[in-house]
Amino acid sequence: LSEGINAGQGLGIEIIATFQLVLCVLATTDRRRNDITGSAPLAIGISVALGHLLAIDYTGCGINPARSFGSALIANNFENHWIFWVGPIIGGASAALIYDFILAPRSSDLTDRVKVWTSGQVEEYDLEGDDMNSRVEMKPK
Repeated sequence: LSEGINAGQGLGIEIIATFQLVLCVLATTDRRRNDITGSAPLAIGISVALGHLLAIDYTGCGINPARSFGSALIANNFENHWIFWVGPIIGGASAALIYDFILAPRSSDLTDRVKVWTSGQVEEYDLEGDDMNSRVEMKPK
């Protein structure tokens, strides 16, 4: 962490940086959406660059616990290292939950949504959408 940044601030920065990256990945690679245009790798790359530009001065922008672990191992410095594990886990999990349940819900039946989260896809879904400007309605085939 940079001087003047406490553990709570560092944790918040890591949560936000990871949250925006995971949300971008989910939104640009969701096969269920038919309204995605442009390049997913470009959008994800811009998201990574944005996260680094905003967070690197404060926390070094861990985003990836494995990358942070490698750096800490080589430098033999694990002070406040938990931030670079807890932050991305909270940020990534909250982005997935918000995307899947709030921003792009696909099923009106909460029971089906919970089944998908706990045991994988329940049934095969029809991924064809009629209107490019509306949400894709996922119906069993």
